[in-house]
Amino acid sequence: MIMNFQTKNALITGAATGIGAATAKQFCQEQIGTLILLDIAEPLLRQFAKELREAYPHTYIITCVADISNQQKLHESLKPLLQQVEHIDILVNSAGVGDENEPEESQIWHKVLGINLHGTYYTSIEVLAFMPNGGRIINVSSILGRAGNVRNTAYCTSKHGILGFTKSLALDLAPRKITVNAVLPGWVDTPMLRREIALNAEKIGADPEQMLRTAKKKIPLKRLTPSDDVANLIAFIASAGAGSITAQSFTIDGGFTCGV
Repeated sequence: MIMNFQTKNALITGAATGIGAATAKQFCQEQIGTLILLDIAEPLLRQFAKELREAYPHTYIITCVADISNQQKLHESLKPLLQQVEHIDILVNSAGVGDENEPEESQIWHKVLGINLHGTYYTSIEVLAFMPNGGRIINVSSILGRAGNVRNTAYCTSKHGILGFTKSLALDLAPRKITVNAVLPGWVDTPMLRREIALNAEKIGADPEQMLRTAKKKIPLKRLTPSDDVANLIAFIASAGAGSITAQSFTIDGGFTCGV
């Protein structure tokens, strides 16, 4: 499918690595006009933007270093860039953290919800003032947006919340023909996943690579989902061909949840 992104402007949060970076690359391959890459990891973001500019000179790339969990600082960093580009046609809320927590660890609870849920809300509200009718918002949730998991009260709550936000915002924005959808990745091969597995392996004295092999055996397709696969799904949802799709959640997990 031809995406027709040449005249579009997009903003991606969590753009320096993982799903956000894969989506940025996919948009550049589709010759998107302008791309704002937002992340808190400045060195990684600057380096990634440099690589994209060299590989895809047709796309105008802007970087924004910001903490999306701080609404005022996000506003101060992002608004001048939004005014510069004048309109954002596509917003991909990909920024997130996956810190585990015991139920009583309130500091981690607030951190995870602050970034994953509140940050998604703050960014969306900031961008909506610059989004024309017919725009696209894609929120990255997780298969844990539909399930619970041990030591994940904060993460699961944040990802469940993103689904509720997605459905309700889609109804609010339907009169403007702005679609709002979510993607629910499972075991995606990202730096964040490998960090989490390494930490868990260290706690129990296990081999991280063996833990990865064990995880793959539980997936019907017997592989981790490549970030590029998630990016391809996001690109389709953002395209003109998905104009009638809104308030939906798309699982991409290699069959791990068996369609639940």
